[in-house]
Amino acid sequence: MILVMIIAWGVFALQITVKFGALTKMAPENRFNDIGRRIGRLFKTGFGQEKLIGRSRERGSGIMHAFIFWGALLIGVRELTLMGEGFISGFQEYLPLLGSDSILGYIYISVYNIAEVLVLSMVLVALYRRIWPKPERLELNWEGIYVLLFIGSIMLTDILFDAARLNLVENYGHNLHYLNSTEYGAEWQWAPFSILVATVLNVFGEGGNAFFYHFGYWGHVASMFLFLNVLIHTKQFHEITALPNVFLGSLDYPHAITPLTDLEDETLWEEGRIGVNKLEHLTWKQGLDLFSCTECGRCHDVCPTYLTDKPLTLKRFNQSLLYHLRNEESTLFLKGSTDEEKTLVGDIIHPDTLWACTTCRACEEACPVSIEHVPRIIGMRQNQTMMEEAYPPEMANTFKGLERNFNPWGIGYDQRADWAEGLEIPLMSETNTETEGQSGEIDVLMWVGCAGAFDSRNQKIARATASLYQKAGVKFAILGSEEKCTGDLARRSGNEMLFQMLAGENVETLNNYNIKKIVTSCPHCLNTIKNEYPQLGGEYEVFHHSQFIQQLVDEGRLPIGSNLKDTITYHDSCYLGRYNQEYEAPRKLLNKSGNESLREMERHGIESLCCGAGGARMWMEETIGSRINETRAEEALSTGASTVATACPFCMTMISDGITAKGKSETVKTKDVAEIVLEAVEGS
Repeated sequence: MILVMIIAWGVFALQITVKFGALTKMAPENRFNDIGRRIGRLFKTGFGQEKLIGRSRERGSGIMHAFIFWGALLIGVRELTLMGEGFISGFQEYLPLLGSDSILGYIYISVYNIAEVLVLSMVLVALYRRIWPKPERLELNWEGIYVLLFIGSIMLTDILFDAARLNLVENYGHNLHYLNSTEYGAEWQWAPFSILVATVLNVFGEGGNAFFYHFGYWGHVASMFLFLNVLIHTKQFHEITALPNVFLGSLDYPHAITPLTDLEDETLWEEGRIGVNKLEHLTWKQGLDLFSCTECGRCHDVCPTYLTDKPLTLKRFNQSLLYHLRNEESTLFLKGSTDEEKTLVGDIIHPDTLWACTTCRACEEACPVSIEHVPRIIGMRQNQTMMEEAYPPEMANTFKGLERNFNPWGIGYDQRADWAEGLEIPLMSETNTETEGQSGEIDVLMWVGCAGAFDSRNQKIARATASLYQKAGVKFAILGSEEKCTGDLARRSGNEMLFQMLAGENVETLNNYNIKKIVTSCPHCLNTIKNEYPQLGGEYEVFHHSQFIQQLVDEGRLPIGSNLKDTITYHDSCYLGRYNQEYEAPRKLLNKSGNESLREMERHGIESLCCGAGGARMWMEETIGSRINETRAEEALSTGASTVATACPFCMTMISDGITAKGKSETVKTKDVAEIVLEAVEGS
């Protein structure tokens, strides 16, 4: 046993040293703050398997995997006792709290005995699913098969060992130590499945049971140590890294992308170290993300790009980077860098794959081990945009419009307040800014956003929203030509320098006016101002217009009645929902406005399907596969609703275009939540 353990643990230690040593050569990152919150998430997402059993999609298979995981945890102590058996017969007797004089020892025997059979059963179910029904997200390969066979053999050999030991002691008088007390009885009485298997093995006599006793023991030890050393090079490595990965997850994410703070460092530009294009440019946590991928495929089951035949699937994106990391880990560990010629974008990841992402985060919500895909993608885009100038060609005019007129259309910034003509909405520059505390004479600043200011369809939404505020007696103002694009699309397309320029100027303007409370109709503006402007010194109370309008309704300032005859379905915006966890306010308003309950799409709430506009995709051509917005429009139409409600200007454009493409624009209307509420207020 000593020889086996020296070899097995020695080889394991060598391999794990190389792998984790390679992570130390990646970019630094602090993931050890706020330990209390991290422990809470570890228990909820890690031990509680929230991402597997908490989702409606494929809940059955999620529960199956959760039972395998929980069973493996329960059996963990058993591995310690079995290794101890190699030195002392009846090793469990010598462990604190698990000996014959403790009820816990007997309870544990029952627990692991049942857990082993449960895990073995789940392994058989998993094998069946991989080989016969085989969900599209799963790949039938030998790695997945032999990993399950290893787990099954570990369970089966231990059951054989226990059952044969029972027979040798009880039927043939062998002196093998086991738990046995006058108070709790013999351990066999607490192991129902061992007794059942022992009954079957008894027909083989003393010699047969002696064989199964040794075969079960050494077969278990061999399977366990082989599996331990094999799993390091398979997807099962996540059994070691998944729980740490959950614990070390970013506490500020998904709200904010970590800013690049060294853009003025000329050395970084000369060395090409702006953004991510080498393994060593990834942070060590992003490397741990790669090791933690279970390759379950749940990410591409929910990815709008995969569902519409784009080249991006986060499972294969991870696999490509992981295989590269495995090939380079020794070099990275020893030299601190990888092959100078090989780049992540181009050699490992195709540019079309990189730019397909809508940053919707559906993949991250579905990931059972909390892998953060989007920051890594944005890091690669930063390198491509700022270092290589290798971005989609249509983004050139978008960047130019942002630089010259502070909006992606490039329309003259002096026209930013033209949408409000005739509404008598004051500009911040016209209000009394001398009052201490809240900014002068206003309650809130209405952040219009580029779409509300310049897009003809979304201008109507801005006017409807302003009308609601006026009806409720809200004192508000707008910035007019002083408002600039928040920079969301610049940051998500990798142009961090442009983002920081726009954001810095907006923060300066807002702080000069002493703005404290902001309401916006755009979830992208909401996310950026609320969660990313604090990085640049902008601390504000920021609301989405659906949240603010709901407050006004609750306060009785907007008389709203269920008088609309429209049948309504609602499309969840990714940046309002998955990024800022707001799902209820729009639904409450819509249910109060209509005389029929909201009709939910098949994918809704946290599992909603992206419209295709996020991640700056609104400004890029969609030439590969089918169109995401049309796929989402089909889901909306399938509800039979006469109106599709949105709460985002980008979603409004994409869903409207999708319904038009399906030839249903005459019978199915697309309206913003504010427009629907205004109709309900005016009709009450």
